[in-house]
Amino acid sequence: VHETERLTRLVNNILNFSRMEAGKKEYHFVEANLNTIVGNVLKSYESHLTHHGFAVTSELNMNVPPIIADTESVSEALLNIIDNAVKYSDKEKFVSISTGTADGMAYIEVRDRGIGIDVQNQKRIFEKFYRVSSGLVHNTKGSGLGLSLVKHIMNAHRGTATVKSEPGKGSTFRLSFPIRPR
Repeated sequence: VHETERLTRLVNNILNFSRMEAGKKEYHFVEANLNTIVGNVLKSYESHLTHHGFAVTSELNMNVPPIIADTESVSEALLNIIDNAVKYSDKEKFVSISTGTADGMAYIEVRDRGIGIDVQNQKRIFEKFYRVSSGLVHNTKGSGLGLSLVKHIMNAHRGTATVKSEPGKGSTFRLSFPIRPR
């Protein structure tokens, strides 16, 4: 079942990436609440996280203003980041998800205590088919498309995807979205 789910995600990533690259991906933008999106993703992914022994915490800021988003695409971006946290966490199986606002943007932040990413590779991880070529990555299956999809989705939302990471200490990914004007 796990392998079937992994292959399904891989095929869906390739199809979505192909649509995005061809400019044929249709987004359905609506007023959305980041806390609702995070809650729905956690609910649907909870059994997977539990099965892999992950402790998950969430700190959702109830004052996060609405954004204009394609909720399915934002969910897909968040799932890709959580999935990477699962794949690249070795001993300490921990994921923390938070929402908030900073610099006029609303954000979702995913923090793990995984293997981390060195500075040289942080600059390239959002490129298509790029995979870090050392450590745990050799034992981990993937296509190198997940974070590239995240970047495409964030560009479509006029937002950003950023990472702060330190090898051996984990990574923090932030998806930042423009706040909907009142």
